[in-house]
Amino acid sequence: MYCLGSVSFLAACSAPQTDAQDDGEPVYCSFAGRAEFKPDCRLERAVVDGAQVLIIRHPDGEFHRLQVNADGQHLEAVDGADHTQSALKGDRYEVILGGDRYVIPVKADAKAK
Repeated sequence: MYCLGSVSFLAACSAPQTDAQDDGEPVYCSFAGRAEFKPDCRLERAVVDGAQVLIIRHPDGEFHRLQVNADGQHLEAVDGADHTQSALKGDRYEVILGGDRYVIPVKADAKAK
């Protein structure tokens, strides 16, 4: 169902356990190759040195940092080594990081830039 093209790298980091479920917007994710997507992850958006940065937080505190590439078509790793694939599909990015998958909505104001 989700065929992705571009390859980059991304870090999976462990963060101190916080109440991440209360922060950020919900995004659909699927862990360890499961077929079912659930809105169990949270997304934080930021602008760092003029670039859009997305932080995806898992319920267990793990997180991934991604940056929207210059043409806005893919998400690239900010740091790290996990195998990553991503593609812009209409109003969302579809992302694969190792065995995990994410559906990240594009904000209307971000598309205009």
